[in-house]
Amino acid sequence: MSERTIEKIQLQTKLWGRVYRLLFMIYSTVLFWELFLGRYRSHGGVRRYNLIPLKTMTLYIENYKRFGASIILINLAGNVLAFMPLGFLLPLVYKQADRLMVITGITLLTSISAEVCQLIFNVGGLDIDDVLLNTLGGVLGYLCYRFSARCLKEVKTWQRR
Repeated sequence: MSERTIEKIQLQTKLWGRVYRLLFMIYSTVLFWELFLGRYRSHGGVRRYNLIPLKTMTLYIENYKRFGASIILINLAGNVLAFMPLGFLLPLVYKQADRLMVITGITLLTSISAEVCQLIFNVGGLDIDDVLLNTLGGVLGYLCYRFSARCLKEVKTWQRR
């Protein structure tokens, strides 16, 4: 490989690194907004918490007609989808995070921290089911990242042939 080609690759790598960091900052800002300031946040009132795993999810499923599909979708799928970008972007920004256990741990700790802060600042309830769903979202995001990386690697290999 020529020196010019190496410089070009290094420049592209640096540029993409900045793009990933920018996306991560935007995602973090949007996540913070949604977790603490968004329109679904209740400010004030009685502090709510649930420490029994699967209690809230079971409640939504058993009372589907009372809550309606949109509430269930926002609460269940929304928690998963909200943390998928974390699992996808972290290994792009921090190479050390490119392991399932690392992503699981970071997502778990981030989710627990967010839930505790929501309880302390009384802008939502602390719910262990949210922690489970958020962590699942982070793991699914990481699996999407790994799948994308594998596909990209195969495309590059195919193009070299």
